[in-house]
Amino acid sequence: MNKRQFFLSPLALSFWLPALIMLSYYAYRGMAPFGQNSILTVDLGQQYIDQFAAFKTAFLAHPSSFFYSFSNALGGDMLGEWAYCLMSPFNLIFLFVPNINLPAAILGVTVLKFGAAGLTMAYLIKRLQLQKGYYTTLFAVNYALSGWFIANDLNLLWLDAAILLPLVILQIEQLFVQNTWWRYALILGATIICNYYIGYMIAIFITLYFVWRLTWPQQSQPRWLSVKQFVYGSLTGGALSAWLLLPTIYQLRIGKSQYNSPFSWRFDNNPLQLLAKLIPGSFDFNQMQTGQANFYVSAFILITVVPFFTTKLWHWRVKLGGLGILCFLLLATTWAPLTLFFHGFQYPVWYPYRFSFIISFFLIYLAAMAWHPNWQPKLRTVLGYLIMLLVMVAYTTSKVHQLPALDQRAIVIFAGLFLITLSQFVLQQHDRFWLPLLFVVTLGSLTVNVYLTLNHFSYLTNTEYQNAIKALQSANQPLKKDPSWHRVAQTFQRTRGDAMMLDYYGGSHFSSAMPKATPTFFGNFGQPDGDNYVAYTNGSLLSDAMLGMKYLITPNPKSKEQAGEPKTLLVGHRPDTANYHLNTTTPTTMVWQNPYALPVAFAANPAALSTQFLTNNSLENQANLWQALTGANVSPLQVANFDQAVGHHVSTPKTITNAVIAKTQSNRPASLDLHFTPKTNDSYYLTIGSGLQIKDFDLLINGQIIKQFSTYRHTIVINLASQVKDQPQVVTLRFKQANALVLNNVTLYHINQTAFQQQAKQLATHPIHITHRNERQLTGTITTTTQQPLIMTSIPNAPGWHVTLDRRNITPMTVGDYLIAVKTTPGQHTISWRYTPPLFWLGVVISSLALAGVLFAFIRQKKLASS
Repeated sequence: MNKRQFFLSPLALSFWLPALIMLSYYAYRGMAPFGQNSILTVDLGQQYIDQFAAFKTAFLAHPSSFFYSFSNALGGDMLGEWAYCLMSPFNLIFLFVPNINLPAAILGVTVLKFGAAGLTMAYLIKRLQLQKGYYTTLFAVNYALSGWFIANDLNLLWLDAAILLPLVILQIEQLFVQNTWWRYALILGATIICNYYIGYMIAIFITLYFVWRLTWPQQSQPRWLSVKQFVYGSLTGGALSAWLLLPTIYQLRIGKSQYNSPFSWRFDNNPLQLLAKLIPGSFDFNQMQTGQANFYVSAFILITVVPFFTTKLWHWRVKLGGLGILCFLLLATTWAPLTLFFHGFQYPVWYPYRFSFIISFFLIYLAAMAWHPNWQPKLRTVLGYLIMLLVMVAYTTSKVHQLPALDQRAIVIFAGLFLITLSQFVLQQHDRFWLPLLFVVTLGSLTVNVYLTLNHFSYLTNTEYQNAIKALQSANQPLKKDPSWHRVAQTFQRTRGDAMMLDYYGGSHFSSAMPKATPTFFGNFGQPDGDNYVAYTNGSLLSDAMLGMKYLITPNPKSKEQAGEPKTLLVGHRPDTANYHLNTTTPTTMVWQNPYALPVAFAANPAALSTQFLTNNSLENQANLWQALTGANVSPLQVANFDQAVGHHVSTPKTITNAVIAKTQSNRPASLDLHFTPKTNDSYYLTIGSGLQIKDFDLLINGQIIKQFSTYRHTIVINLASQVKDQPQVVTLRFKQANALVLNNVTLYHINQTAFQQQAKQLATHPIHITHRNERQLTGTITTTTQQPLIMTSIPNAPGWHVTLDRRNITPMTVGDYLIAVKTTPGQHTISWRYTPPLFWLGVVISSLALAGVLFAFIRQKKLASS
């Protein structure tokens, strides 16, 4: 076979056609490298791209970050992150691309994954001899360009498992004709390793598939033998992934699984609305959050799947079983118990019905099993198709105003393509134009869905991305020369994963694998938090010092406000930088050095061990912990009072904290001014409770808006002013759309700068002297005293940390239900912290035994074949 024949072969076309269609669309949208736009949108731009940068860091700089990273919030397990986001072999491509060009590389990887999905589906169909020649490609491209793949092109971490599904099915089929199971085990293990979440959904489906396959008449070998091989292969496949799966399950138990979804027997949506998902383009931003399952396939599949149920080619048990599986899958997209079952008993946050690619796969598979090119529908079958089309068009037309993703144009296009496709079967003539015309219409159906679906979304421009990355790179360049262990805070963010992108220790992170203790601590410390993110954007002098924030990066006020520049990405306000030293100035940023930042470990007072955090008293929590660490009798934090409150078209409260203010004239601009005049040069802070959401008001200081992170669910800390003694200050709460505001936990504080400085100097007297460190290990020497016998750290405590003190294993203690501390006797000590993911070594043993079993089965098969 020459090169031309190879590239035009059915298997090759099954790869190139979907890849080319996606590449053409991305080029049409001007996405890098084809223009100034990018493929980045939603989670791909806000989370996954930073993970891909962390993937590079682990390979090229810090291999130990495979297990743990201090770029993960204040520090966190990474094996669970890898299991969910980073185990795709396609990610190796990113190693050869600088971070500034990652969007273009992601586009390339996405295109390759679409092609790979078509290739594996074609390989399955060819090996099982379900179709021949270019008919194989006709079915395969429907899988690669089905609705789930298009709707989740941004979730490319899920695509690998879906790519491997046809290969898993192929190996299950081999269980019924060969006395071997090791290939099935390897493919299943690879599927789970690529993405355990999608792998779990596939495991449910293949169990149903195998049971269905057992019911077929005329088996090639005894059924008990096939069952034995399936059990062996399934257990071994799971065991091969144990080294990654067991630690991940452990992390889920202390994180995501602690957020329970309520069980009910209800239907989550109207099952009839599933008909709308067969209309091209029936997916938009709202559907991304709370929509129906995406299983769009072309009219060619909708027509050719019917012969599976109507012809006499297959036994009635096969038909009934196929129908049962299809109904089960569709029911799982609407009935709550099955929905929860498929999603690990927890409703997904966005992107509902993540298993719906299985529906498309099974529809295509059944169609390929039954249809043959000589099939021609009878008159009653044609009437049935037309009635089905009429019902779909009538129903979806009636729902156009209720389902924003639908539009009349798309319904007309669907009806037209359906009728054209049906006419090709009714007026079937096997000339040389019949198959090419069928290709054109089918690819047209799929391309229309690509165009209409992806046009619903906006994308980050490549310029915005690159401007932000360049600004952070220039700011962090001089910090790389500082060999000390330190963290970096920011008042602006491109994403909560900036630290992972640029390989430094920050304080923010966004991940569905986050342990629950992390957002709980951040909420107690006055920082924005959610179930799957934390953002260190509202730091204070106290929190910066305790958490080792040695540097703080802020926008350069003289820089331009171009897209992606730091000035356009503000999420915090830090005038207390007046107490820090200006370290570096770049055209877009200013880097401040914090002289009060404590090292990662230091000698402290053991009173810290008994510190209890108060609910929604974030700044007092910081002060209480600080006071306990120092052993001081007096806290540096003091409550301040507003001098005056002045309402503008609002009711003026006499007491500020927890007061309710309402507009007096609903059609007039309304605001409340809170006046105070600092009597010292201390830093002044305002706390705001979660009952006063930033979406409902603008917060201003002296007429200037204070930019904040968009959401918070606990009381946050906001820096108002510093070094402004005797200068009148006005805090303004300006109404947006709300008619009333609850001044939830609105309280004014200031930190006594003199006391703070003295106490910070005291805590820094006995720091750790690090002798060895990497991402999962820290070793050093430290001297503790009678007054400060506690070794306090800013390392989050978690199962997996192993601590040795003077070569003796000890059990670490926890401060604030989060940070590691170690009690000692006064004197000099050698201490080491080492992190190993829980259950990792148990998983390694299990996977090693499973691999040995696979090798034994392989060798045994070879010997039997040669004898």
